[in-house]
Amino acid sequence: MKFADITGHRSTIAALRDLVDTDRLPHAILLGGQEGIGKMRVARALVSYLYCMNRQGGDSCGKCPACLQNAHHNNPDVHYVFPRIGSDKKSTDTFIPQWNEFIDRHSFMPKEEWARAIEAGNTVPVIYRSDAAEISRTAALSSFAYRYKVYVIWLPEKMQPQCSNALLKLLEEPFPNTVFIFVSDEPGKLLPTIFSRLQRFNMKPLSDAEVTEVLTGEGVPFPEAQEVASLAEGNMIKAFDMAGEGGEIREFSSIFIRMMRLAYARNAAALRMLADSVAAMGREKTARFLAYCSRMTRESFIFNLHDPGLNAMTRSEADFNVRFSPFINYRNVERIMAEIQRAHDDVLRNANAKLVLFDFLLKVMMQLRK
Repeated sequence: MKFADITGHRSTIAALRDLVDTDRLPHAILLGGQEGIGKMRVARALVSYLYCMNRQGGDSCGKCPACLQNAHHNNPDVHYVFPRIGSDKKSTDTFIPQWNEFIDRHSFMPKEEWARAIEAGNTVPVIYRSDAAEISRTAALSSFAYRYKVYVIWLPEKMQPQCSNALLKLLEEPFPNTVFIFVSDEPGKLLPTIFSRLQRFNMKPLSDAEVTEVLTGEGVPFPEAQEVASLAEGNMIKAFDMAGEGGEIREFSSIFIRMMRLAYARNAAALRMLADSVAAMGREKTARFLAYCSRMTRESFIFNLHDPGLNAMTRSEADFNVRFSPFINYRNVERIMAEIQRAHDDVLRNANAKLVLFDFLLKVMMQLRK
């Protein structure tokens, strides 16, 4: 991965390049921002640039031994730390083959794909205390081949409290030439004492033009790429999903439409079956579906203002709202949004998803005719 391979984030890249060129790279940095904007791509390009033996034009050469090692995940001084399943007794090394394939195939880092790759099911992947212990052990050793030893930590907000506390000690008294790169979707969830010790780079969502550029580069026709970009909110994971056949957004749209039709018909038996099928998708995906419900409820309410410029919907969502939107109005929108948020939070707190969803659907059923 080279800086030239990355769309957007020019100011962040320029700042990181300058830190390396002037030998002022801090021992711990944070690349923070919403998911799907390419933070890990920037982290990998930074690693390549740091180790490159023949930098050219402000970028890594892509041809020297160090660049080839990084491209093939063979650099002995670069370590990736990531959420996983298992326990403290299960080594991160167990998942290295899945990790290498994942970051090569999904460079924008969709968490759902990672959970699928490690067969997480309903288990929420975390970074364990033993991972911090392994970092401490290897950081104390001399580097194998290069000046720097680098640890790239993906989703540090998933660290267990014991892991955070153990890692804090390393950040307070870092080993020479050891660099930590934190890549976080939710920096606000980091331990405050860790957060305060990081040089932070707040990365912005991609612009519509940048999303369009990435999509067209992947073969998506320009008109479709523009439509998708206007809905993706700078998130390439969402953009690829909407542009792909049978993507998650299309799946969620189909479920949402069916859900609202059944709720309006007051078909409680069918709603119970629907709740069971949604719960079977797994906790993380169910939470994302409820987030989609929240967005669609908001868009449906705004649709009543008859100003297309205020809405961000696909054509199929807009077609559905022509008839559906009047049923989301000032009498029920706040209550429905509150119920969606409650269900979302309960699912993430490991409540029984089937019961939570059925209760939520019954309450939506009662609200739709108000």
